[in-house]
Amino acid sequence: MAARTLPLLHPQRILLMALLVLVLLFLAFPVYFMLVTSLKSSGEAYRLPATLWPHNPTLQAYPFVIKAWSYWRTLGNTVLVAGLAAFGATMLGGIAAYGFSRMAFTGKSLLYATVVGSMAIPAMVTLGPIFLAYKDLRLLDTHLGLILVFMAEGIPVAFLTLFSYFKAIPKELDEAAAIDGGSLLDIFFRIIVPIALPGVAVTFLLLFIAGWNEFLFAFTLTITPSTRLLTVRLFEIPIRADANTIPYDLIAAGGMLILLPLVPILLRVQKQLVEGILAGAVKE
Repeated sequence: MAARTLPLLHPQRILLMALLVLVLLFLAFPVYFMLVTSLKSSGEAYRLPATLWPHNPTLQAYPFVIKAWSYWRTLGNTVLVAGLAAFGATMLGGIAAYGFSRMAFTGKSLLYATVVGSMAIPAMVTLGPIFLAYKDLRLLDTHLGLILVFMAEGIPVAFLTLFSYFKAIPKELDEAAAIDGGSLLDIFFRIIVPIALPGVAVTFLLLFIAGWNEFLFAFTLTITPSTRLLTVRLFEIPIRADANTIPYDLIAAGGMLILLPLVPILLRVQKQLVEGILAGAVKE
């Protein structure tokens, strides 16, 4: 039976559209206010009540923050750490998910529950042991250390996300490839991954954004400016030499500089992102 389409001016449809607009305004207003504040002068940014549009728009906060942060180097650090960590977690979590979806072994249910349950462990619980271990291993203040800990956080997420994709792929494909002499890794990378590419891409993107936004480990495990990430730099927002007030305009400009690199990526892949999430939602 075909679904009934509501008329354009139907009260239910109008109510749904009004609720959607309210939700969009609620989500977009903080970003708008941050953008507006970044365009204000230092005096106007500190003024109360706050204005919703700058009286004399200026970009003076952006060059100040870019120079103080060594922005391009910090941006490169963030892309490197978030990208490699997301890639590694997607691959390792995907291989584990593929094994769980295809193999039967003793303790499988218990191990699955352990992997999924590890996602509920608060980061604060593991922060101390990781810091002490990194100190002994000389991984403090290194990009490798951040990549490893971000990967450890992302592997259970990738495992859980990709498990449903791989389980829905017929096992006959694996058997046919095995008859042709393909190893498990050959089957995984040449057959399974291309078929489940939407799910793999969505998983990578979600982990990349999570790494981009990570603060706790990035702040605790790095020391020098040369290894800092963007989120940590925002916490270390500089103060003007001639000012003794909170630099709201600099904080807002820093927030925009963190957000802006993600905007073209999300706009470019938003369709694939939605399709991948929905595809995963209907798989059994």
